[in-house]
Amino acid sequence: MPETSALKRDNSLKPNPAKIREMFGTITRRYDFFNHLLSLGRDFFWRRALSRRIHIIDPPGRILDLACGSGDQIMAIHKDWPNASLVGLDFSRPMLDLATDKLCGLSASLVLGDILEPPFEDEAFDSISISFGLRNVADRPELYRQTFRLLKPGGRFLVLELFFDPRGLWAPVLGFHITKVAPWVARMFDAPLEAYKYLGASIVRFPHPAFIVDELEAAGFTDLGFRTYTFGVAMLVWGRKPIASPKLP
Repeated sequence: MPETSALKRDNSLKPNPAKIREMFGTITRRYDFFNHLLSLGRDFFWRRALSRRIHIIDPPGRILDLACGSGDQIMAIHKDWPNASLVGLDFSRPMLDLATDKLCGLSASLVLGDILEPPFEDEAFDSISISFGLRNVADRPELYRQTFRLLKPGGRFLVLELFFDPRGLWAPVLGFHITKVAPWVARMFDAPLEAYKYLGASIVRFPHPAFIVDELEAAGFTDLGFRTYTFGVAMLVWGRKPIASPKLP
């Protein structure tokens, strides 16, 4: 099915780490509110779906959430794995400040840093997650390589992301929501319009979950799978680092 001009994928919109870091600094105050509003509250369900697929090798477990933002995914994981040691990594100081306030009292450590250069030792984590952050990564193969390095043998990598399938039954409705409703809501609440235009475009251009599965397989992950949720607007993709795995170059 041909894509409409309004939803045409623009491959020239490459993620720019410096601009994305600046953008998240400008939307921190409204970030959680808009996530819940624009997803109609379904983001809570999607995050819990990820947390229930976490795999612990050495109880109570150590779990890393990449691009942790304001900490919502860490909170969801804590509900299912209250005794696990939780670590969040993000490159936005304002986001981590917000997460620090929200996660007060939880056994969670927050680290400021680049997810493409994570400052952790090899095979340090039972599971690693990234929620709504992969579409902002400029070098996905490098992220997969680093994730593979950080996982214990048998550890699981989980990706939660939004995407748009122009062939889907609900494509006209979802496309309208992404390109028209979200910017309108941003204007109504005096949010940075360009930031939400970028976020919408990043959803439209993000590949189908089957493509992400192929990327993970190429990176050495096994036991791969994916599910989609809420009329195909959200994906959950997972893979496992093999028990006996050769070191990747």
